Amino acid sequence: MRATLAYWAPIALSAVSDESALRSPFDELVGTEWVSDDPDDARVRVEVREELEQPVGLLHGGVYSTLVESICSRATALHVGREGKQAMGQSLEISFLRPVTGGTLTVDARARHRGRTTWVWEAEATDAEGRLCALARMTVVIRPLAD
Repeated sequence: MRATLAYWAPIALSAVSDESALRSPFDELVGTEWVSDDPDDARVRVEVREELEQPVGLLHGGVYSTLVESICSRATALHVGREGKQAMGQSLEISFLRPVTGGTLTVDARARHRGRTTWVWEAEATDAEGRLCALARMTVVIRPLAD
């Protein structure tokens, strides 16, 4: 059985009153905490736990990437969905600067370009002490909803 991500589904997002219904099962599995979907100040975080660590005790890089992709895609989808469009990730580049071994990881993202067919985001990942741990850039493609 294939799961459909709710924020990709051809639904009228403006009709959704509870945005928590737009969470993906994968983000639920990771434990993504949605803080803000504002394209000027989007934010998510996750509590570091053993299931998310590499064998050597560092937070897995895929968790950083997941948080960046999730917040950038979701914030874009919530905005363009009101215009009858959908959003999906096209590219993601991330540079890891500092390991995280506990506490929380927070990703703050900002839409730097909001075009007709793409949005480009910049994101920073910080640890519980506010130290910069990763920098990322993500491109999200915008397409009409399928009929």
